[in-house]
Amino acid sequence: MHATIIGGGRIGRGFVASLLKRNHVEITFFDTDQELVKNFEQYSSYTVHVLGNEKENTIINEYKINHINNSQAWADELTKTDIIFTAVGGKNLTSLGKIIGKNYQQALSREDVPSFILVTCENWMTPAEDLQQAIETQLADAEKYIFQRHVDITQAVIRASGTSAPNGEQTINPLDTWVQDYWALPVDGKRLQNHQKPNLQYFEFRDDFGEMLAQKIYTNNTSVALVAYLGYLKGINYVADAANDSDIEPILELGYEEINQALIYSLGVSEESQLEFSRVAEAKYKDYSIVDEVIRIGRDPIRKLASDDRLIGPANMAMDAGVNPKAISLATAAAIYFDYPKDPSSVELKRIRETQGIDAVLEEVCGISKESTLANLIKESILELKEHQWIKGEA
Repeated sequence: MHATIIGGGRIGRGFVASLLKRNHVEITFFDTDQELVKNFEQYSSYTVHVLGNEKENTIINEYKINHINNSQAWADELTKTDIIFTAVGGKNLTSLGKIIGKNYQQALSREDVPSFILVTCENWMTPAEDLQQAIETQLADAEKYIFQRHVDITQAVIRASGTSAPNGEQTINPLDTWVQDYWALPVDGKRLQNHQKPNLQYFEFRDDFGEMLAQKIYTNNTSVALVAYLGYLKGINYVADAANDSDIEPILELGYEEINQALIYSLGVSEESQLEFSRVAEAKYKDYSIVDEVIRIGRDPIRKLASDDRLIGPANMAMDAGVNPKAISLATAAAIYFDYPKDPSSVELKRIRETQGIDAVLEEVCGISKESTLANLIKESILELKEHQWIKGEA
C-alpha cells in the first residue's frame, strides 16, 4: 500500500506518518516549505517521539519528499497512491484543492484515471466539503463525473497533539517531532462510496462518525482556548501549567460542564460520547509531558472570536440549551485582552479595543449585539477579571 501525506508538519510527519509506518505503508510527502523539503532530502530518517512513553517511538525512513509545485512528482504520485492525507491547516484547503484538481485534470489528459481515498486531517468544521469544492473548480463537468466516481474525500478527527521538543531536550535532527501517546484516528467511513474501508490498524473508518468534528472543535478547541487565554493573562507560559493552576482549574471544570450540556442539546450527541470527549480533552491539556505554549494556542484571536468559532459558537449553544455560559464568557473576555505583540491579529484586536471600545469588538469581531445577553455576560466577565487583577493597566 502507498500513502501520500500533504503537509510535513507535526501532525503530518509525526502522528499520521507514525500510524502509517506501523502499518508498513510506503509514504511520500509533499510540502510548500522549501527549507523543510531540503531537511527531508538531507536526512534519511527521523524519529517520532512519544511523549512520556519513549519505548513507543517510531523511526520514519524510506520515504520520498517533493515540493507541492512539482508537477512531475504529482504525475507519478497520483497514479500509484492508494490514500492521501492532508495536514495543511483548514484555511489552506482551498489553495491545496486547486493544486490537486489541476494535477488530476492533467492526469486525465494523459488518459490516466487516478483512483484513491483522500482524508483531511484538519482542525476545521467542513474540511471534506471545502476541499472537494476547491478541487472541482479546476475540473470540467465530464472530468468532475470521473473524479467523483474514482475518488472518495472523507475527513478525520485529530485528537492527538504534536509538539516541539520537551524542555531541555536536545534536537539534533530537525525533522524529529513529539506526539501524544494516543493511537487512534477516527475517519468518516460513510463518505467512502467508491472504495472499501482500508484495513489499517489505528485508522477507525466509522459509520457513526456523525458530529465528531464539531464535538472536537467545540470541546477541545474551546477548552484549550479557555486555558490559554486565562493563562496568558496570569503570565503562565505553558498549557499544562495553566490547566492545573488553582485559579484556572475550577473555571475549566465549569467550562466542560457548559460545553457538555451545550453540545448534547445542540448537536444531538449522546451524553456518553460527549463526556468521553471532555475526559480525553481535559487529560490531554493537564498532561505535563505535552509541552505546548499558551501563545501558540492564543494566536489569531480575531478568527477565534468569530461568531461560529470556539468561544462565541458554544456560548450561544449553551444559552440555547438554557445554560449560563459563565466560564466560556470568562474565556472570551480573556481572549479580547490577548495582546501578544508578535501576533498581527492580536495587535489589530488591541487597536480595535483601545480605539473603538469593547462594544465594537463584540459587534465587529464576535458578531453579537452589544446589548445582547451574551455581550453583557462577557462585559461582566471583563470587569471580574479586572477586579482580580488578571487584566491590568485599565480602570
